[in-house]
Amino acid sequence: MKRPHAGFSLIELIIVMVILLIISTIAIPAIQVTINNYRLDAAGHAVASLLQQARLQAVKTNQSTYAQYDATKSPNLVFVNSDPTAAYVNGNPDAELGGAVSFQAAGMPDHGQLDAYVGAGTQIQIGTSIGFNARGLPCMADATNVLRCLQIDPATGGTRSYEWFIQNSTNQGWEAITVTAAGRIKTWRLSGLDPTNARCGYAACWN
Repeated sequence: MKRPHAGFSLIELIIVMVILLIISTIAIPAIQVTINNYRLDAAGHAVASLLQQARLQAVKTNQSTYAQYDATKSPNLVFVNSDPTAAYVNGNPDAELGGAVSFQAAGMPDHGQLDAYVGAGTQIQIGTSIGFNARGLPCMADATNVLRCLQIDPATGGTRSYEWFIQNSTNQGWEAITVTAAGRIKTWRLSGLDPTNARCGYAACWN
């Protein structure tokens, strides 16, 4: 005599579907957060990598090299060339940011922690082109000859450091890329705001 095949009752199927729905409701937002953070981190590291490439190119060719970005393009583009006033052309070393990630030159969170890191007394430039001289050190284009990159600002007598900021419009996350006067390139993630300065000593904490 054949035994009847075991199966699932309608109630059991409904219970399983409810459990799957609950798990999905919990997991999907967490997955989306992870994806957004990954996109922001990937963009920051792509920019830092291109800056390092520009630095090495300046040393290798013994000529000043500039990195700059074009926030009018979608996605935003960062590229390297020998003239900070020139627009991007095919063949320039470049990197694109993700669709939801873009460069920002205004409205950034407090960056006092970054300012302190790049060095007190340096002339901090935000959102401007970043030059590297033949020694691989940050420099600024000469006003009379943009192909000449000055390590010392003739107006202030100080060296320059740089900060670039990018934001993910999906989750409003922030990433920063800094270049110290010694040429050290580093990426930072905004981990939180703290108006009391108790958490990290600044109104915004970057790590």
